[in-house]
Amino acid sequence: MKKKAGTIWTVLAVGVIYFCWLKVTGIGIPCIFRKITGWYCPGCGITTLILCISEQDFVGAFRANPFLFVTSPFLLGELAAEWIRVKRGKKMPGWNEKLLVVYTIFLCAFGIWRNVA
Repeated sequence: MKKKAGTIWTVLAVGVIYFCWLKVTGIGIPCIFRKITGWYCPGCGITTLILCISEQDFVGAFRANPFLFVTSPFLLGELAAEWIRVKRGKKMPGWNEKLLVVYTIFLCAFGIWRNVA
């Protein structure tokens, strides 16, 4: 339990450091999938989305990655629920695991759609 919580805090800290780095330098990590294939991956635009939200440019955030912009409240809720479960030492319920599988399927479908549309 403590190891999982430590991992969550580490990922959060790295994310904050990366965000600060981007704001100061403007240098980000390019999408390797896009570099190799020329196609957008389902997550392409996350960095731009977060930077736009930090500047309250919600139209720009939506344009960067519409699927993740619309579903970000769900993702934040899932992260909060997982944090609470870890604190209480509980396991993710089966229905929640299935919901995340469905979400992943929709995310992949979006990744395909954004390249063919």
